[in-house]
Parts: sequence; C-alpha cells; structure tokens
Amino acid sequence: MALQNKKGQGLSTSTIILLILGLIILVVLIWGFVTGWSAMNNLINPSNVDQVIQDCYAACSVNSAYSYCSAERVLRANEYKINTKSTCAVFSHEPSFLKYNIADCPTIDCNLQCADVVIDGKKGSVALTSGKYDLSSLAKEGSCFIN
Repeated sequence: MALQNKKGQGLSTSTIILLILGLIILVVLIWGFVTGWSAMNNLINPSNVDQVIQDCYAACSVNSAYSYCSAERVLRANEYKINTKSTCAVFSHEPSFLKYNIADCPTIDCNLQCADVVIDGKKGSVALTSGKYDLSSLAKEGSCFIN
C-alpha cells in the first residue's frame, strides 16, 4: 500500500483561503477609493438622531439642567452629512437642527451667555451680526451667532 501525501492538499487549501481574503481586501479598497470613504463611514458610524432625541428628552424629564444645557453630544445624520458636537439646548433652538425634532425643554431655563454656547468647539459671539448658526433665541444677550 502506498502512503498518500496530504501536505500538498493543505498547502493548496490555505493558499486558496489567502487568495480569497486578498481579493476581498482588494475589492473593499477599490470600493473605498471609487465611492469615497464617506460611504464606508455610514456603515461604521450610523446616524444617532434617535439616541440624541432620547437623551435630551430624558435630561428634560428629570429636570437635569447641566445635562440639557451643558453636556455635549455628537449629532450624526448621515443622510445630511451632519456630524456636529453641541448640547441639547443648542440642538433644540438652532434653526438648522429643527428638522431633527429635538424638543425644547420648557421646564429648564438654561440662562446661557452667548460665550457659553458652543458648536463644534466654536463659541458664540455677540459681536457678529450674522453667521452660520443663529442662537439669539437661546442666549441672554439677545444676539448670538457662530460662524
């Protein structure tokens, strides 16, 4: 009886597996470069609008002024390519975020100065007469814009 050599078969199986893995990686790289990496970002970082709405509602329902007025949250909405860091108070007052239906909290008065209002690390300014974000309804000074 002749002995069968099975080492060649193991080598070819592992080679096929490595070729398939390499092909998958190549397809992912081509897809990323052709469509732009933002399409892949939608898979990795999905929208969290519903979670922010729930967090803001919870902060309002327990009357937590700090959590509603000062705790920063990141709002991601992939369909609008939004990735903004701010507070529930800002998200509920700034006109460009109203489409996400983050409710205002009538039981909490944030009593914020314009300089306390922050969006993506940029502070509000009363010296500006216009800007990307109009937070005049939130600040005590009456006029507050962020570029």
